[in-house]
Amino acid sequence: MWLLDELLKCKDSVNLAMINREQSLDYKNLWSKSEAISGWLKHNEKKFHIFDYHTPVVIYGNKEIDILPCMHASLKCGVAYVPVDTSYPVERLLKIIKQVNAYVVFNFSDVKIDIDATVVNQSDLNRIYIKYNDYKSDKADWVKDDDICYILFTSGSTGEPKGVPIKKKNIVNFMDWIQRFLPDDKTQYTVMNQVSYSFDVSLIPLYVFLSKGKTLYNFDKEMLSNLPELFENLRRSKLSVWISTPAFLEICCHDDSFNEKLMPNLERIIVAGEILTKTLVFEIKKRFPQVTIINGYGPTECTVLLSACTITDEMLQSDLPLPIGRLIDDAKFELLDLHKENGHNIGELAVISKSVSDGYYNNMEKNKECFWYDSLKQQHGYKTGDLVYFNHKLLYYVGRKDNQIKLNGYRIELGDISENINKLPYISNNVVLPIKKHDKIEYLMDVYSLKEDLSESNLKLTIRLKNDLGKLIPSYMIPRKFVRVNEFPLNVNGKIDRKKLLEDLK
Repeated sequence: MWLLDELLKCKDSVNLAMINREQSLDYKNLWSKSEAISGWLKHNEKKFHIFDYHTPVVIYGNKEIDILPCMHASLKCGVAYVPVDTSYPVERLLKIIKQVNAYVVFNFSDVKIDIDATVVNQSDLNRIYIKYNDYKSDKADWVKDDDICYILFTSGSTGEPKGVPIKKKNIVNFMDWIQRFLPDDKTQYTVMNQVSYSFDVSLIPLYVFLSKGKTLYNFDKEMLSNLPELFENLRRSKLSVWISTPAFLEICCHDDSFNEKLMPNLERIIVAGEILTKTLVFEIKKRFPQVTIINGYGPTECTVLLSACTITDEMLQSDLPLPIGRLIDDAKFELLDLHKENGHNIGELAVISKSVSDGYYNNMEKNKECFWYDSLKQQHGYKTGDLVYFNHKLLYYVGRKDNQIKLNGYRIELGDISENINKLPYISNNVVLPIKKHDKIEYLMDVYSLKEDLSESNLKLTIRLKNDLGKLIPSYMIPRKFVRVNEFPLNVNGKIDRKKLLEDLK
């Protein structure tokens, strides 16, 4: 199954592809708009290095409805798109644009992007739709199996974002496997489109469900910060399929009205991106007794999900935590540095699969650490950095082997945050600590020291830190709590003793 081939079958359909507040986009208009944009890109192919060097295009936005045809147009031109959410500050965006050497940036924000490239806003798109309304793309130009479809930028330990390029062959492998966890194809239904396009779980609605001709209902970041508006849209959406992180699901459970009366059509919940707890599943089952819950796991480097399973009553009654599923069919795996803990053989998951990316974008040094090529299978392998164990062929997640964590579905390198805090002129040093509750990361705390004593109160310093940091990193990476210390405790190796630091702050 491939997205563009399936959309071609729907190019005359008036069924809705996407609903975004008061706007909607049917499959016919989605096709024609993406054709027009691809015509404009084709007309400017030499200027934008579209077909000679396959230079990616960057899309800066949130859930605006015309982001979708921009994505599809790039695929029709055989080039990758790079989605960057507006939660990313402009400085981060500029770093990404520079890394991919983009000549075209689709800007759906109100922010002025001052770069040496063609910046396309909504009014520019409207003119493109009119000027190129008769253009028909050549299927020979569409992305091939070995062409990159998208590049997602994740947090990097050096303070620089890392680009993960995913090819068509990676996506097709994932799409073919995930079908077994989806509802019946024969009926028309609505699917949640809430996850940021910068986060790979968003590919489930964008690729899998659009290929099936379903309707995506957008939940933008303004809705997420306004609970009455969010719940009104949940009611109006008539969702059949919910796709999110467990954290977002948990937030909705804080309201008593979140139940089957609010969403009587809901039949399937797909969650990924962080640990799913039994407590949350019991709560969901109480509110939506008939719903099926799918728990998934997968690093961005391995195309959305590497494993998944349907949560059963047997799993809920087991003494074990909830599993993250069975590995994708073609995966070959190994557990590295095995050790025994609580009766389980735990090790770092290393996997070979058609879903594995070829490696980070223009980052050979990091690729040598994490990726390898299996010449026999002619596929790439990836060391996930995730500690896991198997029990009756089911995979169970234990934690990270490094300083990378998952918070609210986002994968975050603690070193990335720390590096950016150290860039602030008044900071001497800092350590970012994940604060856990019931074995789950609740929030991030930064412990810092100053270069010189400032007269500001701790409250004013915290406000200043958050404001300054907001110019450097996305809002979801900014620690909730900041604590000032005069000096850091050190361990025998002369490194900051994180464990003692946490104990001292209790």
